Amino acid sequence: MTHQRTGPDRQSVLLGSLIGILVNLSIYFPAPVRAETVLGVVRSPSNAADWTQVERRLQTSDIRHRAIDIDAIDSPEALQGIKVLFLPNVEVLTTDQIRILEQWVKQGGRLIASGPVGNRSTPLARQLLRSLLGSYWAFPLSNPARPEAQEGRCRDRVCHSVTDWAPTSDTEATVPGGVLIPATLQSYTAGVWEGSTNSAAAIATQQAIYLGWHWGQSESPEVDAAWLQAAIGRYTMGTGGGQAAPQTAAIQTPPPETPAQPATTIQTPPPAPPAQMSDRRSGPLNPRPSLLELFTDPSQQSAPPALEVQPGDEPIDNATAISMKEELANLLGRFENALIASYSGDVPINLQVASAQLDDAVAGMQTIAAVPKPARDAIAQAEEAIAQFPQLVAQQNWAAARKLWLEARQQLWRYYPTDGERAGAEIRAVWLDRGTIVAARGEAGLRQVFDRLAEAGINTVFFETLNAGYPIYPSRVAPEQNPLTVGWDPLAAAVKLAHERDMELHAWIWTFATANQRHNPLVRQPETYLGPVLSAHPDWANLDNRARTWHENDRKAYLDPANREVRSYLLRVVGEIARTYDVDGIQLDYIRYPFQDPNRNFNFGYGIAARSQFKQMTGVDPVTITPSNPTMWQRWVQFRADQITSFVAEVQQLLRLNYPDVILSVAVFPHPEAERIRQIQQHWEVWAREGYVDLIVPMTYSLDTNRLQRIAEPLTRPEMLRGTLIAPSVKLLEIPNIVAIDQIQALRDLPAGGYSIFAVETIDNNLQGFFRRTQNGKASDSAIVPYREPYKAALSRYLALKREWSFLLANDQLWIRDAELKSLNAKAESLAAALEALAESPSSQNLREAKRELVSFKAQFTRAMTLQAREKPYQVSSWKNRLVSLEMLLSYGERRQF
Repeated sequence: MTHQRTGPDRQSVLLGSLIGILVNLSIYFPAPVRAETVLGVVRSPSNAADWTQVERRLQTSDIRHRAIDIDAIDSPEALQGIKVLFLPNVEVLTTDQIRILEQWVKQGGRLIASGPVGNRSTPLARQLLRSLLGSYWAFPLSNPARPEAQEGRCRDRVCHSVTDWAPTSDTEATVPGGVLIPATLQSYTAGVWEGSTNSAAAIATQQAIYLGWHWGQSESPEVDAAWLQAAIGRYTMGTGGGQAAPQTAAIQTPPPETPAQPATTIQTPPPAPPAQMSDRRSGPLNPRPSLLELFTDPSQQSAPPALEVQPGDEPIDNATAISMKEELANLLGRFENALIASYSGDVPINLQVASAQLDDAVAGMQTIAAVPKPARDAIAQAEEAIAQFPQLVAQQNWAAARKLWLEARQQLWRYYPTDGERAGAEIRAVWLDRGTIVAARGEAGLRQVFDRLAEAGINTVFFETLNAGYPIYPSRVAPEQNPLTVGWDPLAAAVKLAHERDMELHAWIWTFATANQRHNPLVRQPETYLGPVLSAHPDWANLDNRARTWHENDRKAYLDPANREVRSYLLRVVGEIARTYDVDGIQLDYIRYPFQDPNRNFNFGYGIAARSQFKQMTGVDPVTITPSNPTMWQRWVQFRADQITSFVAEVQQLLRLNYPDVILSVAVFPHPEAERIRQIQQHWEVWAREGYVDLIVPMTYSLDTNRLQRIAEPLTRPEMLRGTLIAPSVKLLEIPNIVAIDQIQALRDLPAGGYSIFAVETIDNNLQGFFRRTQNGKASDSAIVPYREPYKAALSRYLALKREWSFLLANDQLWIRDAELKSLNAKAESLAAALEALAESPSSQNLREAKRELVSFKAQFTRAMTLQAREKPYQVSSWKNRLVSLEMLLSYGERRQF
């Protein structure tokens, strides 16, 4: 638990200590140490306009410093004697300067940055700077705001060590700032903007602190001084400088795992000779570089933004111009779709309205005129920007093009629709992690969590039940209950609380990951403790090609999927949960091998059982195989993928035969198929195609909506899913709430069954309010869960579509010829009747009729929407996706019921 700190007492102690250290260094330290603690402040042409204010504020704050011209930083030696370097509002840095700073940081230097640092640099320089600082400036705030220390957010010691320097203050002073976005797994929010949706105002890593405002520009010197002094104090008072703190256990469970950028290419170490591989548990005889230096494990990362646009006059190439126009048009499309959904929830269905009948149709219903003027202005501004942007680019007026684009996007964010019930049945799922469960301490505490989820309209809870080898409940199969929940049964309480609130409770289990070094300190075990399962059965371990058990990067240990005893044990755990508790579903997480990089001779899967079985099949010990023998290597990859697939099939058979109402879902990675099979042997397309699972939950964690759409769209295609539902996911922790709301809208615009959110603890009051206003259960179809009642869900979604079309038609916002409208209405009525008959009386005949009518309607719809598609291409595309989702629901229902 985070200890509360009183602002004035702590601040006075901090300032007093800091001033004493900075002013009287000659008394406390010998000369060499004094030189190392000097603060360097970078002066450059890009912050020249601010420099006088910056210099004056440093002096009045009694911060001892030395100004350094940016052009003088031509080598790490140029910063000799500097312990901490401050980059106040330095908007231009070259790649060479950033690489010099990287070298200096590796030698022990530490950075503090403020303002839109590097935003006018080249794209490569910005990318390098993002990695160096661990975060980046996303967009400016509309109005000045107050930065405040982020209390109670940390769940592990690393987070505390990186962020507990942040000052607390009673001042109400504000500064002009922007929203920061973390860029690495080691980036932690140290401060947020007061009154925002937990948008980051300050982000810290072990080596850098980023203050998200224009330091020295505001009329609030006390804010500037307090935060900069605290940041300096972190590095000069031993609270975070020097060596990186150890990566210790987090109470919050890492999210069910996202695509990341490829690791930097470096020289691969030579393969270990086969003689080193054995069944021993020790590491290699010869030391080698840490995998942390060689390999980027994407298991807990979010995909970076697909496009970054900064103000300035940097040229815009054709490809970037196309992407910018497309992204703004898509954002406008999502904005308008959310607006239509919020105003059409109670609209009477009427697709017979022609232009001459508008006055009668709009009587008694909300109209476009009721939309607040700022929202309508934002739409008009975006439409104008989309029209003018190509002309400005063609004229090479880069600055005006960027300004136009950025201002239009900012207005859409500012007035994004966040009210109005969203109609149409959908999966609204959330992961409820172990940390939240432990913090509840009992059923009473857990009840508060479920009350909030019910108020938010959540209908599916993935409840963490087996983590790091420990079940959260008292088990007769697993060796030991999680010590943090001994004395009560969280799973029994959760099932009861969920069902009382008409929510589904799915037991979320770590499948093949069975030990976690980050978790061990929480249960008072040594960091290298292999957990209760592998400690009892060391021969069950999944080993790497150097016979090591621990995955050096994610710091977890895994079970061997080829081991029959392992599979039997896991099946007994699943059976125990389904038999003992009235759970509605089982979710398999870590249903894969650990992440590997064959190109760097780093592979997993060499457990005792796996090696023996593969050798019996092929006559070859897999440890002797390398990618240089592509035929045999592919057999080894396929062998491991088959182990995962066959286990999923066994779980499906267990549930179907004994607990047929229990839904089976899997948390999976959204990587391209071939890449995913090569890296983690997770071939979930086969599981969907063969009907082994009911629900695919891809971890489509992304830092912007454009990237999310690009990742999720290919995963939702019917030919890939074959009657399996899909609910892509949004990770809240690293994105502002308005981006999360936009991402949920993007998933609603795809042919998906719904959405999933990681995680409960990151749903703050503002996001809770959004959910309460938009999905709090007032709609008659709110109780329909698609994987439980797919035919009713299909009817519900279709009626929601018809209400939206009726709303637009009545407001003269649907471009369609009267003759086409008449034909469309006839087809629409036939489809509605067929879906209603199927929902009321499921049968193979009614299903065939509904499918036939849907195919016929889609053909008519495409013809009828020709004009609308020219004016609103995103809108019509999203409607087509939602019609595809009806096909998906019918196919799923057919597989489950017939």
